[in-house]
Amino acid sequence: MMELLWLLLPVAAASGWWMAQRDHARRNDANTRSAEYFKGLNYLIDDKPDQAIEVFTRMADVDRGTAEIHLALGNLFRRRGEVDRAIHIHSSLIARTHLTADQRRLALLELGEDYLRAGLFDRAEALFQELVEQPDYMKVALSRLIHILQQEKDWRQAITYCDRLEQIGGEPKQRQTAHFCCELAEEAISHDQLAEAKTWLHDALVRDPDCTRANLLLGNLAMRTGDHWAAILAFQAVERQDRGYFPEVILPLSQCYGTLGHLDRWIVYLRDAQQRDHGGRITDALAEWLLSQEGEEAALRFLERELREYPTLLGLRRLVEIKLGRGEGAEYADLKALHCISTQMLNNAARYRCGNCGFVAKSLHWCCPSCLQWSTIKPIPDLVMKTGV
Repeated sequence: MMELLWLLLPVAAASGWWMAQRDHARRNDANTRSAEYFKGLNYLIDDKPDQAIEVFTRMADVDRGTAEIHLALGNLFRRRGEVDRAIHIHSSLIARTHLTADQRRLALLELGEDYLRAGLFDRAEALFQELVEQPDYMKVALSRLIHILQQEKDWRQAITYCDRLEQIGGEPKQRQTAHFCCELAEEAISHDQLAEAKTWLHDALVRDPDCTRANLLLGNLAMRTGDHWAAILAFQAVERQDRGYFPEVILPLSQCYGTLGHLDRWIVYLRDAQQRDHGGRITDALAEWLLSQEGEEAALRFLERELREYPTLLGLRRLVEIKLGRGEGAEYADLKALHCISTQMLNNAARYRCGNCGFVAKSLHWCCPSCLQWSTIKPIPDLVMKTGV
């Protein structure tokens, strides 16, 4: 028995040494992984995604069971624009059987973001629909679904999700849903369903009383049905809601007053509006009226007085046009050149700008094509300079 014990002692010692070495190696390996992980995080903090990807890829190759590393790696690939690689990593992660429920939901969310970035809206929508019933992911899933439905122009469902998001304490969506109602109204108008269109527009104003688009559409709808007084009320409401959009209603307002035979009321209203805004389109409209009603001298006096304090390209071009019509001798060639230059500048200039991202366009977009915000694109004032500013 003692002989057997003496034989086993070296085996026990060797086994203890091996276990100690393995434990030491594990600790070293854990320390190494921890150091690498923090190294990757530091690269992210320093905005060095390429170096972070290199670190996390190396860690993922060594430790294939760490879900957090794969999630971080997939996010980095998506951030760098390599959406296919992000989709592959997140899809592979979801296929694993040992993920916790929360890890799987997080992987689903990230894969949905990948599909959204890739423009695969149907796949992204399916994943966000799965997450929308999870309390911890409900807000982000709803916001992503609203974005997708907006791209797909499913305005009714988008309104439903916006209302649901507001009910659970999400950010206010009244401005968005008012525009969704306007989109539905325009669809109804295109199918000659005017009563339905009017209902949608009133719903838009209930949701957002400052929705200028709704009043613009109501004014156009009233003109279409011959109710010009209703159209005037709707167009005048636009200026009260947002003076920046008033240039959009100058022409239809003059047409309504003209049809009703009340141009005198129109000019009183226009002069009153000019006291609040000396933009080029208002100046040009006033000059045109004076030219037709009181003659060249009255129009020239008004323009010279106005342009002295509020120079605008539209006002300048109108002034030059009137003087060219007179054919005033030696100045004629210079005036013609000035008219040509001002006309070219006006034709080439952007008429609208987004107040959120600076996107410029020649036509009005209610949703900015660049930043996708609603009601941020407005007419650019033609006011070149104001004395004393």
